[in-house]
Amino acid sequence: MAYSMTDVSGMSGVSLSELSYYAELGLLSPAFRGLDEDIYYEKKELLKLQQIMFCKEAGVPEKEIGSMLKEDPAEIVRVMQQHRIQILEEALRLHGLIQTLDRTVSYLQGEQTMEEHELYYGFAHNTRHVPLLQAGETQHSSDAADAFPTQDLQAKEMELKSKEDFLESQAKIDRIHLDLKQALELGLEPGSPDVQQIIGRHLEWIKGYYTPTAEIYRDLANLYVEHRDFRNMYDGYHPRLAEFLREGMIIKAAQDLS
Repeated sequence: MAYSMTDVSGMSGVSLSELSYYAELGLLSPAFRGLDEDIYYEKKELLKLQQIMFCKEAGVPEKEIGSMLKEDPAEIVRVMQQHRIQILEEALRLHGLIQTLDRTVSYLQGEQTMEEHELYYGFAHNTRHVPLLQAGETQHSSDAADAFPTQDLQAKEMELKSKEDFLESQAKIDRIHLDLKQALELGLEPGSPDVQQIIGRHLEWIKGYYTPTAEIYRDLANLYVEHRDFRNMYDGYHPRLAEFLREGMIIKAAQDLS
């Protein structure tokens, strides 16, 4: 099936001027020009446009995109897989920020305690800081010198555990998304027992980060649809998966969290 430039712009969000610019650069040539003098794109060109968009999202310099498109498709797959990991990492970071926000609100309302270091969970520039030296100590003192190797070792152990936890968490949520995609393709409804069982697994995954209220779980469902990074991730599974998940989460919130 062929699509006009206007159709492609509408479905991709890429402006008409950008499409023309890509044509000028030789990155994306139309499939053919119709009798109506309009230009048309087919599936092959649509896929190439998606690849251009992924490259730009992944931060590939514009001057390098053309050569990448001409290379073995495996290179494009590599970039897409790398970008997918970046999006998942950002998704997990956003979950951490939501947890920090919720816990801070609960703390300010006197509902729970909160450790000082917990104030900064989830922030992109959160880093490990060496504790301040006690009065009279110097960085060259034997005590401080003895402490740093231990801190470095602990940091490495924490980093390794964090990486293992991340990979395990990624595998879990990936399986959930794939099962939801299959349910969607089978025509199951978000409120069906089978889909709600999968949504239940999603809720348990979320509880690995924080325990949401019904309102928070609904807000998170909307975030999946409205936030660009989440949306891009779910579109990678299925164009309607974000909405499908949202509907299922809203039902789960009403049934199990209210």
